[in-house]
Amino acid sequence: MPQVVMLLLHLEGVSFIQWLQTTFSDFADVLLFLTRMGDPRHAYLVYFPLALVFSRSVGLRTLLVAIISEWTNLILKWMLHGERPFWWIKDPEIYEEGKAPHLEQYSLTCETGPGSPSGHCMVTAAVLWVVTSALVSDLSAAPRNSWKRNPMVRAAPWLIYTFILTSAGVSRLFIATHFPHQVVFGTAVGVLIGYMFNRVQVQSFRPSMCVVLSAGLAVLAMGLYGILLHVFSIDPSWSIKKATQWCAHPEWVHLGTTPFFSVARDSGSSLGLALALHSILPQVKTARDRTMDSSPEGKTVGVSTVGFLLFLLSLTLSTEYLVLPQEPQTLLYSLVFVKSAFLTVAVVGLVTGFSKLVQKKQKNW
Repeated sequence: MPQVVMLLLHLEGVSFIQWLQTTFSDFADVLLFLTRMGDPRHAYLVYFPLALVFSRSVGLRTLLVAIISEWTNLILKWMLHGERPFWWIKDPEIYEEGKAPHLEQYSLTCETGPGSPSGHCMVTAAVLWVVTSALVSDLSAAPRNSWKRNPMVRAAPWLIYTFILTSAGVSRLFIATHFPHQVVFGTAVGVLIGYMFNRVQVQSFRPSMCVVLSAGLAVLAMGLYGILLHVFSIDPSWSIKKATQWCAHPEWVHLGTTPFFSVARDSGSSLGLALALHSILPQVKTARDRTMDSSPEGKTVGVSTVGFLLFLLSLTLSTEYLVLPQEPQTLLYSLVFVKSAFLTVAVVGLVTGFSKLVQKKQKNW
């Protein structure tokens, strides 16, 4: 019975993807942009720095939720063994030769990890839940006669949140890298993780806890990999072979989408958080209280904060242009680990330095 249900979900999913590709073919570039913005890496490169600049607690929670959600997504992918549309339609046991439906492939189609649940939807849903909740809390805390207390204003962040998740999900379906049920499942689990970890006070963590987290994520992932491979005779890397075999253009297959790439990023970011908690965060006071101030000084800081934020985001996003060696893979994952740890420390350090400048400037007023 479960196999019959999955077969129906896949068949109906392919039909829906075909409809999307036919109906929205003129918007392919827009949908590719949306799927890029939903990439889990933006949780580390955009959402974490953005949140940290305005609130230490929200920023650190955003990072923690990004780590937990991406790692959980990896574990679920290995356990659920989900197919992806672009290779599933090539299965000779499903369609006879020459009778398989046609699905367009794009430069971002050929993901190498298993398909269920969607990592883009899951990480985006979890991380933006934290950010959206914080924004709504700020609006609710405004004076009773403030425009911020208007129900429509307070509902707007959640409407935007829903729109972003819907756009991300549709973009993943359009490029034929996920089935609809994988998108829905990923979004639901992401929302659950965001909700569960939304009250965690990461700044109260001891550095040793984050070191344990860093090591634990790597050890548990490798342990599960070994159990699946040697105990159950299931190769967790089966999906890499599928993606390589059925991708229309070999150059579209990137190791940055492999499961172990995610493990290296999550573990490295956790270690970076431990270093930041030990050496930087005990002395930091973020600019949030200053930028929200209504005095002339606060307005000045608000302008400088925007400028600093643009600089910070340009810096973090530029790290994606670093070309890392693809072989041997051990070296690639080691460099990703180091890069992620350094990036976390660098972001926290830069925000700390900016905060000190803000405090010094306000003392001079």
